[in-house]
Amino acid sequence: MANTVRAENGAEVYKNKIYQLADEYIQTELLINPDEIKIPENKKIIADNFDDMIYYISDNIIKPSNDDIELLDNIFDIYKRLCVKYGTLPTLDTFSDLVGINRATFTDWMNGEYRASSAHGKTVKKWKDICGGKLMNWLHQHPGSDGNKIFTAKAAYGYNEGVQQIEIKGDSAPALSQDEIHQIAEQVTKTSASELIQALPDD
Repeated sequence: MANTVRAENGAEVYKNKIYQLADEYIQTELLINPDEIKIPENKKIIADNFDDMIYYISDNIIKPSNDDIELLDNIFDIYKRLCVKYGTLPTLDTFSDLVGINRATFTDWMNGEYRASSAHGKTVKKWKDICGGKLMNWLHQHPGSDGNKIFTAKAAYGYNEGVQQIEIKGDSAPALSQDEIHQIAEQVTKTSASELIQALPDD
């Protein structure tokens, strides 16, 4: 199976319930052999249904306690690895769906408005930095990035300079000039996502 590891006796075993449920969802709900997820068509199907897979996993695991930030951090690491494996970007919103903790609670921890332990706030900030970093890496690896992701990078994660360095071009169009790139980057700070998209080249 795709998410198993080989034990010393040669048996395929799961390191945790989440990986087991991910394979179960892929096989029973998407009708894809987990050993064939690397096939581009299958990988796209899994990525398109990733949120539904997270709900499936969430419905079938014991929810962690808000008190156990170390356990939550371990689950985030598993979640992050699933995102990488199945070609989707991690977000705190989707992680909150997985663990059954309101997204606003994460914000409260990060702002120090709830939980006396600073470990909660520091850990959520780390999660947010990881999510933002993955998004920025994606933007740099995909020069033809859409306006929504650029806007999210700035609005949700505060990446200003990084966004200005992104080269935006169409599939068959030549790269934009530096002046054009800077003009579009400036619009990120002034316009809505829909207005930003309209400012991008049509071809």
